[in-house]
Amino acid sequence: MKKNIYENLYSAQDSLDLSHCQRLAIMLDMVNCRDFANRKILDIGCHDGAFLSRIKNRNNEFYGIEAADFAVDKAREKGIKVEKFFFDDTSALPFADGFFDLIVAGEIIEHIYDTDFFLSEIKRLLKIDGYLLISTPNIASLGRRLMLLLGFNPIIEVSPNEKGSCGHIRYFTFKTLRGILEKHGFILIAGRSDVVNFSGGGRLKSSFLADIFPALGQSVIYFCQRKA
Repeated sequence: MKKNIYENLYSAQDSLDLSHCQRLAIMLDMVNCRDFANRKILDIGCHDGAFLSRIKNRNNEFYGIEAADFAVDKAREKGIKVEKFFFDDTSALPFADGFFDLIVAGEIIEHIYDTDFFLSEIKRLLKIDGYLLISTPNIASLGRRLMLLLGFNPIIEVSPNEKGSCGHIRYFTFKTLRGILEKHGFILIAGRSDVVNFSGGGRLKSSFLADIFPALGQSVIYFCQRKA
């Protein structure tokens, strides 16, 4: 059932446009400022390769995991080695232990039922001292706090069948995501957010305030390192 629901959610070819995504820009900055080179980099849920194709140093090996057929094809056109795979909370990710230097998981963990298994798989795939860049929506963002205060649903889905559902089943704050990452042996290096929203549609927003008050920002973004 879950697999069919998610395949329906993400099968539309125009379902995701990351070309002007502030979160993506922040995550790229966190990678590009370290200028990775000659590394193996995996993007879990790579979509059409929008993130990996914008990493500035092209002297890396780029890999992806993606469930949607059209996105797999688009990413492969960009030279990314993509495995078509659906994460079902029991199947191991299709790579060898300690294979990657950097793994990216942008807006994925909120879709996962068994988050402990998910993070244990990421740790398995990473080399010791390898890096994880992870992001998820912030349930404690300013916009969601205001909606809850006024008695509105703070963008929490009650069913995967409702109109506009994204399939979110887990919700995090900076503190809770940090806690589960540390539980799995990751050391936090940097944490950022993207924008603070002042309107439901996101038209009124501030990236400046997100830098000053990340706990109020729309996204939780952590760059961390695997320890033994």
